[in-house]
Amino acid sequence: MVIKMAEEITVKNNTSANENISTEKYLTFFIEGQLFAIPSSQVVEIIRMQSITFIPNLPPFIIGVINLRGKIVPLVDMRLKFDKPKKEYDDHTSIIVTETGDLGVGFIVDNVNDVTNVSKNQISDTPRFAKDTTNNFVKGIATLNENAVMLLDIEKILSDGNEAQLSIK
Repeated sequence: MVIKMAEEITVKNNTSANENISTEKYLTFFIEGQLFAIPSSQVVEIIRMQSITFIPNLPPFIIGVINLRGKIVPLVDMRLKFDKPKKEYDDHTSIIVTETGDLGVGFIVDNVNDVTNVSKNQISDTPRFAKDTTNNFVKGIATLNENAVMLLDIEKILSDGNEAQLSIK
């Protein structure tokens, strides 16, 4: 009887551990009313808009750089990256400073929402619309409170043929 109870406790603990492994925290944010998310493990900090230094000859979605405590951080306007119309920055506009590898980049978003747990069973594959058509930026679609959330792949956003431009240091 004691052995059986110990086995049940072990099974429950293993189940809890497996559930923890299959969930990941994501930072959710809005771009033109659409909900997106990135792994919170890649988020360094969230800051308000600040003075931006323009750098010529960059793709239009890289709007310049900021000096963040002595470190130069390139800024990607996610509206422009996703071919959305440019919008004036307001009190809700935020910069999500991320780090992937040795590259720090700030993503300008309309509004930061929340940090939430997403389990693997909430994630669906990105649909393919045609034989040769895929969305390289979206690595999956999660369903949170009946809302579809696009899970973004930061590395693919940054390596979209623009590695040289994004290696500002």
